[in-house]
Amino acid sequence: MSSEKRNRAAYAISAVLVGLMFVTASEALFAQPASRAEPSKQAETLTGTTVNLSPGAGESISIHILRWSSDADRDRLAAAFKEKGDAGLQPALEAAPTLGIVWTDESLGYSLRYAHRVALPDGGERIIVATERRLGAWSRGNPWKAAGQQAVPAYPFTVVELRLNRRGQGEGKMSLAGKVTFEQDAKTMALENYGSAPILIKDVKRSLPAGAATN
Repeated sequence: MSSEKRNRAAYAISAVLVGLMFVTASEALFAQPASRAEPSKQAETLTGTTVNLSPGAGESISIHILRWSSDADRDRLAAAFKEKGDAGLQPALEAAPTLGIVWTDESLGYSLRYAHRVALPDGGERIIVATERRLGAWSRGNPWKAAGQQAVPAYPFTVVELRLNRRGQGEGKMSLAGKVTFEQDAKTMALENYGSAPILIKDVKRSLPAGAATN
């Protein structure tokens, strides 16, 4: 075999190996061990439009939840918050498994590191998700900020709390304009004083995969 043919063969084999490595890595991203995050029976997407932000208003936001946080993951976040407060959440979120992705109008998405749902008495539900980065971080170093003066910490992460009715429609608020707390009864991180915080995501709608049950 000539030197040129050997080089071509080696290149072809290398290309195949790189392709296999890419596929394996992609599958691993959304195939965390069951001991870390239980698979969701109803993976879903929540969409809406941002409001009351400057910058960041008027952007489409799409939250894709592939699975929900396990009890063990929630316990780790609760322990981190209890020990170090807000400062403990950043490294805890970075170490948590990827559960989905948040897309905005930016070219890059944000890894979903926390996802939990809490049923409401009226048949609706609260959905709380979190990323390890502040939304808007990919906008040329210009992270989203709540319009007006907001006396809240400048978190490096983002917690989003959505309130949906039984038809899967509602609104959302974020830690960009609200303090993060940990609710002992519900065993979840959430936004403190949700009712007084400004709405930052409007026209929230939930969509389920074809054939999935709805409320």
